[in-house]
Amino acid sequence: MPVAEKTTGGEVYLRGIDQRVSIGDRVDVSEEFAEYLVEERTDFRLVDVQDVEFEETNNEDSPEDVDEASGFDPGSFLDRNVDPVVEDIKAGDVDGHLDEVNEAAERVTVQDAIGERRATLETQED
Repeated sequence: MPVAEKTTGGEVYLRGIDQRVSIGDRVDVSEEFAEYLVEERTDFRLVDVQDVEFEETNNEDSPEDVDEASGFDPGSFLDRNVDPVVEDIKAGDVDGHLDEVNEAAERVTVQDAIGERRATLETQED
């Protein structure tokens, strides 16, 4: 069964699965409904099943996820709606952890924000 992730826009109600979803939410859908979400609505993307399985089994409190020196947990940081994550990245709130966040990031929007922030930092250094 395909898994679709809401990538843009506000909260919506999907009659096909009788569920409300917001940005970052993932839902199991039929092949036909997945095609509708991705191609007609365009505010969803299909997620690789391997990504979903990893996310479901990941223990966010595991010690290897937390930077001992700073107490920063990239999993907890990324486990929010995409808009506040992107805002924090662009504001420079996680500049010291961009590599960690980039490694843990699965959303293209977050990866793009990291790239933009790195470009901004490089420009400031010059």
